[in-house]
Parts: sequence; C-alpha cells; structure tokens
Amino acid sequence: MGDTFRNAKAEIKIIFVGEAAVDACRSLALAPEDGKHLNVYFWDAPQAEGSGIRLPLAEAGAIIRLRKPAGDDKSDLTTKLRPCDPAALPARWRENRNGKGWKFKIEEDWNGSDRVWSASLKADGPFEHPVDENGAAAALRLTPDQRDLLASAGVLDGHLQDTVALGPVRAIKWKLPLQGLPHPLTAEFWRIGDDGLHFLELSLRARSADAPHAQDLLRRTALERGLNCAPQQASKTQTVMAELARNHLRRALQ
Repeated sequence: MGDTFRNAKAEIKIIFVGEAAVDACRSLALAPEDGKHLNVYFWDAPQAEGSGIRLPLAEAGAIIRLRKPAGDDKSDLTTKLRPCDPAALPARWRENRNGKGWKFKIEEDWNGSDRVWSASLKADGPFEHPVDENGAAAALRLTPDQRDLLASAGVLDGHLQDTVALGPVRAIKWKLPLQGLPHPLTAEFWRIGDDGLHFLELSLRARSADAPHAQDLLRRTALERGLNCAPQQASKTQTVMAELARNHLRRALQ
C-alpha cells in the first residue's frame, strides 16, 4: 500500500464556465474538428427535495459514467468512488492494476484548493446507448468487479434498481503538448444541449509528490494566455450531474 501512495498520480484541474470556457477554447486554438467527440452519460436516482435535488449515489461517493465516442463502437464504462479513503478499501482494491479490457487506479484529484482521493474501475466494450431511438432504456451492464467496488462503499445492487441514465453530455477532448509543461495537457469541453451549461476543463497528471509544482505550472500557463479561472472550483462531474438531474425531473413532470 505504501508503494501505491508513493507512486500515485494526481490529476490537477482548472475549470472555466460559460463565456470564460469559450474564451479559453479560442485562446488555446481548440478547434472542434481536431478533437475527439464523445457522448457522456451518468447513472443516479435523482429526487426532488424542496428547491434542491438529491443524487443518492453521488452522495454516497459513487459515480457511474459511460463514454461513447461518436461513430465508434468502442466505449468505456467506469465506476468510481470519490471521495474515498484508499486505506479503508478492501485489500483487493488497494493496488493499481489492469487486465484485458479493464483498468483499476487510485489517484488524487486536485481541483483548486480541494484534494480528494478517488478509486476507479474502467471497463472497455461495445456498450449500448443508455436510451435507444425509441426511448427505451437499456440495461446497466456493470461487471461483477465493478459491482464489488461499489459494494465496498455500501452501494449494493438494490441501490441501483431505481437508477436512470442522465445525459447525454456532448464532449470534445483534446491532447495539447504545450511548451513548459512536463506532460501533455488534456482539454475537455462539455455542453448540455445547444444552449445549456457548458464549460472547459484543463487537466494535467503528475506524481502526487510533484503535484504542487504541476498545479503552479498549470495556473501560470493559463494566466500567460490571459485566462483567469474562478478561485472556487466546482467539480465538473457534480456540476453536470446536478444539471442533468434537473432536466430529467423537469421532463418527468411534462
């Protein structure tokens, strides 16, 4: 376990929302035709509660996400625990490992001043669209190992019975080798609908021990291009899931 922490990667992120996201795309010359286009879906069981919305799985620290590249059958379905305490995970989930068509990793997420650990298990495969052209919902096809990882956070099969697919989010992803950065920068532009919420996330991976320096480099890279990020950085997953849940509940009332 000690080696896992010493060798763990940190993902450092900066998020730009609304017009700031559009300005950042322009500054970094992010052309849609140069990026990888994806449809992104999440699963939860949204519930209206007063003026707010509850997302039981997300509240339990469990995220289920499907990414489907446009025009490509190869997709990936991920279960993630975030935040999590890696030392409290069952023994089989305390080491990074991978196999044919799957990968498990523990890493630290740096988002502004927030620091949280996450554990994720990604499975590759020809996953169906969650909702077909006739509006029928497809079954959620988690692997036994993914269900086991969720169970370690107290999310059992019974908690998954009422989940619905939330999405899609239209996403474009780029890899940018920028001068002065030790690793390629990942840029992801996410949009809900044509006129809905949209934002750009810039992220950089580094060893946890090098994360403070990498975060400073990422901030300076943004500032040098005239990009000012908000001091309070919200998670893009939490932000987009809340918006998707509102849209889902609104449609259910129509």
